[in-house]
Amino acid sequence: METLNINQVSRTYISSEVKFYTINDLTELLGWSLATVQKMFNDPKFPSADFGRQKGVEAHALIEYFSVRHSKESDRHWSGRMMTNGRKKRR
Repeated sequence: METLNINQVSRTYISSEVKFYTINDLTELLGWSLATVQKMFNDPKFPSADFGRQKGVEAHALIEYFSVRHSKESDRHWSGRMMTNGRKKRR
């Protein structure tokens, strides 16, 4: 059996740089409409933060959010079933 030297073990490095994306950044990056990205930022499950009048999402949180499948059919925020007063219908 071969023994490993401590210097031979591969290491995984995580960037210590913090990068935030705005709504406009994601519109350009993803190629989605402004309305779709704004709706995503208003979703309570989306990891956005408010910075004054700007909304942003941290890069690592964005990657983690997109690593889980989200569908319009199963998510109440995206279902689009609204009552006439702008509220969503209860299921």
